[in-house]
Amino acid sequence: MIIRRKSRYILIEASGDIDMSSKGTQAGLYDGMAMAIGHIGSLNIGPKIMCQVGPRTFILRVARGTEGTATLAIAFVKELEGREIGFYTIKTSGSIKKLKESALKMGMSVNNIRPMEGISRRAS
Repeated sequence: MIIRRKSRYILIEASGDIDMSSKGTQAGLYDGMAMAIGHIGSLNIGPKIMCQVGPRTFILRVARGTEGTATLAIAFVKELEGREIGFYTIKTSGSIKKLKESALKMGMSVNNIRPMEGISRRAS
C-alpha cells in the first residue's frame, strides 16, 4: 500500500535576487529555518524548494499542517550566503498549479520556471 504524502506549497518572495538552483543557497535556507525552529521542527516541516518562479520568487513545499510554522521559520532567515536578505510569504496553496495561476494574476512572469534538483531536509 502506497501512502500519498500530503503537501502544501508556499510562494515566497525574497528582498533581493536569489539563485535557488545553487545547493549552497538551498542548504543555507534550510539551515536558517532549522536555526529558527530547531532541527526536529525543520524535519517535521520537510521543506523542499520545488522551483524558481522569478529572480526573486520561488515555491517551497512543506508538509500539510505545518504551513504556519514554515512561514514563521522562513521569516526568521535574515542572512543567506553572507548577504542580508528577507523572505516574505505571498500565497499558500495545495497545488503548484494554483500558485502559478496566482503568480500570473499578480503580474509575475511564470514562463521561465526552473524545476529544482537539490537537497531536501525530510526524515525518511
